[in-house]
Amino acid sequence: MPVRVHKRWLFFLAGGSWLTVGTVLCLVAYHWLKASSMGLKIFWPTLLASAGAAYWGLVRIARRNVKHIKNRPEKTCVFAFQPWRSYLLIVVMMTLGITLRHSSFPRPWLALIYTFMGGALAGASTLYFYSGIRYARNWSKLSTSEFSSSS
Repeated sequence: MPVRVHKRWLFFLAGGSWLTVGTVLCLVAYHWLKASSMGLKIFWPTLLASAGAAYWGLVRIARRNVKHIKNRPEKTCVFAFQPWRSYLLIVVMMTLGITLRHSSFPRPWLALIYTFMGGALAGASTLYFYSGIRYARNWSKLSTSEFSSSS
């Protein structure tokens, strides 16, 4: 039997997941670049460029997931913060990341990919947090008005 939570928590679970994965990818890339001849001078511009990827790419997916969460029943499965088919994409992306990490691909170049993807994930995670805060505020107003009208 799946664990059920109020759907307002799904926004924060999704945002936390994206932020955590994005941060881990950036930290791994940071350490690889710190040890390379490229140094960190390429890390910061790549991280800045990832904001564009977040805005033009991953925010679109996050918006779709936010809409998905809003359409869920009030009590829903804890894993319902994205459609089930998106979990297949996660498996493919993880497999690709592991394959690249264990390949002969140079670490500094791989670090650029990790930084770009990590920064985009972390940047797009803010949409989940923003949506979760807005939903929680609206939900608490509804709960308060329903409570006060029933007195």
